[in-house]
Parts: sequence; structure tokens; C-alpha cells
Amino acid sequence: MVESVVDVAVDVVPLLMGPLIAGAGWSTLRRPEEIPHVASGGPRWTQRCWSVGFLLLGVTVTALGGFGLAGREEVWPVGLVRLIAAGLIVSSMTGAAVSRARKRRRPAGGAGGNAS
Repeated sequence: MVESVVDVAVDVVPLLMGPLIAGAGWSTLRRPEEIPHVASGGPRWTQRCWSVGFLLLGVTVTALGGFGLAGREEVWPVGLVRLIAAGLIVSSMTGAAVSRARKRRRPAGGAGGNAS
């Protein structure tokens, strides 16, 4: 009996957390000024990729919990979409970090200083 309760709990947690993850993605897609620091500071595409990635991740995590509660294996397209979502999130965070680093390294005086 204890194993079945643990199995159900393992499937219920993604079912409950998935909509929260998707909600974070939807919220930042609608209001880009509320994007977390890890995805901010870069071009607009980094923010959109982060938001869409979190939205897709939340949907697939919810599906993972649903498949687990139904006692079925998840179908391969769901796993593929989850991998794509993770790629979107990682690439957007990387792009934003590179953009922030470039902005910090720019000279304060402009493009180039001709000190003659």
C-alpha cells in the first residue's frame, strides 16, 4: 500500500506543478517586463524563447503527470516537445547572458575614442 501511495504522489506532483510552470511562461509572454533576470538584458527573442519554452515545458510536465496517473507510458511527441522546450530555455538564457556581458564590456565613451 505504501508503494502505491508514493507512486501516486510522484505522478500528482508534476500534474500540479505543470500548470504553475506554464503559467509562469504565459505571464512573461504577456508582460515581458516581468521576465526573470536570467532571461533579461538581451534581445527580444531571448525573452520570447524563454517564455515559450516555459509554457511548453509546463504543458508537457502536466502531460507527464497525467500519463503516470493513467498508468501509461508517455507518447514520444510529448518527450520531444519537452526537449525542444528545454533547448529554448537554455538558449535564451545563454543569449541573454552573452548580451549582458557584451554590454558591460563596451566602453563608456562610445564606439571608439580617438585620443590624439
